[in-house]
Amino acid sequence: MVDDNKPAEVRANHDPHGAPPLADGDRVRRAAPSVPTPPPTTRQKAVAILIVVIVVAAIVIGALR
Repeated sequence: MVDDNKPAEVRANHDPHGAPPLADGDRVRRAAPSVPTPPPTTRQKAVAILIVVIVVAAIVIGALR
């Protein structure tokens, strides 16, 4: 590539205050959570259902207008 021979200071997207770029082949991987997330509580389920009902009602009212 054209930019391969340029020094790091002249390459595009150089951040002088950031961390150095990762070496080729390195990727950022999400760490698996060590503790599984607990199931949703009854209150969380009720709030989710209420939100869905409000959204569906708004869509139906908007369609009937």
